[in-house]
Amino acid sequence: MTDLTSLPFTFESVREARRLGMKADALVDESCRRASAAAGDGVFTALVPRECAVGRAGELQRSADDGANLPLLGMTFAVKDNIHVAGMATTSNCPGLSIMPQETAHAVQLLQEAGAVLIGKNTMDQFATGLNGTRSPEPLCRNAINPDYIPGGSSSGSAVAVARDIVAFSLGSDTGGSGRVPAACNGIVGLKPTIGLVSSHGLLYNSRIFDCVPVFARNTADAYEVLELIAGHDTRDPFSRPDAGRIDVSARTPSVKVLATPRKSQLRFFGDEHSASTFQANLDHLVELGFVLTEIDFDPFEEAGRLVFQSAMVAERLCDYGEVIANRRDAIHPAVWAAIEPGLAYSAKDAFEALYALRRLQRVVSRSLEGVAALVVPTIPTLFTIEEMLAEPMTRNSIMGTYTYFVNPLDLCAVSVPGERRDDGLPSALCFVGAAGEDGTLRELAYSFERSIILP
Repeated sequence: MTDLTSLPFTFESVREARRLGMKADALVDESCRRASAAAGDGVFTALVPRECAVGRAGELQRSADDGANLPLLGMTFAVKDNIHVAGMATTSNCPGLSIMPQETAHAVQLLQEAGAVLIGKNTMDQFATGLNGTRSPEPLCRNAINPDYIPGGSSSGSAVAVARDIVAFSLGSDTGGSGRVPAACNGIVGLKPTIGLVSSHGLLYNSRIFDCVPVFARNTADAYEVLELIAGHDTRDPFSRPDAGRIDVSARTPSVKVLATPRKSQLRFFGDEHSASTFQANLDHLVELGFVLTEIDFDPFEEAGRLVFQSAMVAERLCDYGEVIANRRDAIHPAVWAAIEPGLAYSAKDAFEALYALRRLQRVVSRSLEGVAALVVPTIPTLFTIEEMLAEPMTRNSIMGTYTYFVNPLDLCAVSVPGERRDDGLPSALCFVGAAGEDGTLRELAYSFERSIILP
């Protein structure tokens, strides 16, 4: 009999436990036990009652025994607290906001239909505004590898729940890096699909234009299996891609063995020599795999990233959170308010000018990525302690998005994969970035790199 208390919640280990006779309700019960043990650690904003989750698992087990196809039987997951689940309050980690949805988000429904059991909602940087994980009520969610360090945001709890082996996978949201930064901070995979490939119906938006639903998992195989189950067109989501059902997310060998990187003179690690040296070591793995690295101008990417949070586009935050901003300002975290307040001052003319600038940059970047399989960047340039972040919350938060802010405004897909462990014991990560619809190519690149790290 498998010892559940030490079972890692990867898809492979869960399926092996089931092959050895373990039932889904026992697996879900263990996941709930771990979640309850972490209840005071700032990982979750709410938990599904244990008896409900275990009871649901029992129902699914009986259906599977009767022949139902449930590929995620025995798997548990959690979702960021800006994703609607019927019967559970959506708060976006703000005490002044509590929405009781009647309908569950489309992606969550698909996962439940595949046999996965939801066990809770995860903490987050309030209003999904932040990349560090400290913009939330106490207790703060802490890094899974070293609790002195930030967990990354805004999907902090979603990443930590996976990294701490509480759930098999989780869903977050990603506007400027929230599906990649916390993955890198906690040593797991963060998969940010092409915008519109996964329905965002049932998401409380930070940016309706740029938001997408990322997947957190322990490895690339698990993450992309989840993507296969939730990808597709959704008529209820006006931003769902009409061609979503035709985008092949299965692994595809890149047509060329060339990868782009920023010019060395443009790479910034903000004094973190461990990060700089580990990035080079990670690139060396790619060269050993037969890839040729070519340097390109990173300035257009950075310019596009600045538009998301330093232009009239920040005013979009007022759409979903306008009522709280107008009537419950005392409930807003000070750093969050400092980030969204500038949106009140922009004009419609400013917004159009930002859109024009973005369209120009999209064209420039599209040309610069011609002839390469993907762009490769460090997911994060450095990793701050919680104390450091709280001492300088605005500048250091922006630093965390150095290599992620640009992806969504430029309509690119991305995946962050753990790399070599740094000399100081902290994690590193590479991020592969590709054109919209190239999710399958990134899958192959990510898997190849992951294997090069695991196997000497």
